[in-house]
Amino acid sequence: MITYNYNNETGMLETILSGEINVKDLTEYILGLSNDKNLPRKLKILTDATKGKFSIGVLPKDMVTLVNVNKRSLAQRDFIYDAFILTGAFEIALGMLYRNLSKTKKYRFNVFSTQEAALDWLNKP
Repeated sequence: MITYNYNNETGMLETILSGEINVKDLTEYILGLSNDKNLPRKLKILTDATKGKFSIGVLPKDMVTLVNVNKRSLAQRDFIYDAFILTGAFEIALGMLYRNLSKTKKYRFNVFSTQEAALDWLNKP
């Protein structure tokens, strides 16, 4: 399950991934954010995925699919900073692969093991 809420106090979108997450879930989440006109054009996202795991069958090649969906969705934003807190070895490996594939002029993604490190990175730009 993927839930999110924009926190006006921090100026960040706070997302939680829990349970089994598949590519369809992530695609729908990305497209949902793209269509949400209430979110700022410069968006900071803090995602806590420590209670989530990728479903069996999610493969490294699926990261390419997600990158392509994300690139199309960036038309609605000036810039996105996206910090993911991950704990599972497989999830971290896929997150690092996604980070390397997703670099664009309008998007920065990074993987962290703690909320403090993720917040520090999000608050630097």
